[in-house]
Amino acid sequence: MAVLAVISIVAVISCGKDTPLSPYVPEDSGKFDYKVNGLKDTSLERIGEVRSLIFVEKLAGKSETVLLTGEDLPEGMEVRFDPVNSEKPSFNTSMVIKNVRVKEGTYKIKIKGASATAGIDNYYINVTVLPYTNPADGLAGSFTETGACSTKGSVNDNVNIVSDDTVKNRIHIKGLFSGVMTNIIYANIDPKTNTLDIPVQTVNSVSYSGDGTYDDDKLIINYTVSGITINESCTSTITRN
Repeated sequence: MAVLAVISIVAVISCGKDTPLSPYVPEDSGKFDYKVNGLKDTSLERIGEVRSLIFVEKLAGKSETVLLTGEDLPEGMEVRFDPVNSEKPSFNTSMVIKNVRVKEGTYKIKIKGASATAGIDNYYINVTVLPYTNPADGLAGSFTETGACSTKGSVNDNVNIVSDDTVKNRIHIKGLFSGVMTNIIYANIDPKTNTLDIPVQTVNSVSYSGDGTYDDDKLIINYTVSGITINESCTSTITRN
């Protein structure tokens, strides 16, 4: 029995010697690979922005900086990443898509990830640009009025336009004819025909009325200005600065 016990011990020791040990491989080594998670189709109005949380996940290898960018964007669209667009995975960030008067439609845009050794990975999402809830918002901004009036002659003034807070499809025009921002008249717009109407209204003892057309970047209007010492008919182009 003693001989058998010795043989068993020797056999166990021999088996242990014959089994090779696997080499230690550090977790943070080898070929780098990553994945961008959370990208999905989205929508927003012609003006505005939308945010989505994304996760840049390290899949394998030694981490290296990944740079995120947005490409193939329509005019007026911007993509940024907040708070970071360049970091070593794994990390979270928000993708922010911002529109400034982007034309309605669905656009396929590219989100590109790039790193030194993993190269470039392209991801694609569809962004649908919706009509304005209030089309007057699309006309807000700073403009320059140029034109001619029957008595005054040439007009060249700064004009500001804001949308009405409560009435849909109504804008307020500051500085028309005078460049004085406290002279504010309102106009109603028709987004189906891209026309506008300036109803008869009195501001600072001066009466205004008129009509015209508009697009994203300019208004062309014919209007009259009348008062005790003034009687003008004007044709002006109001161009976005």
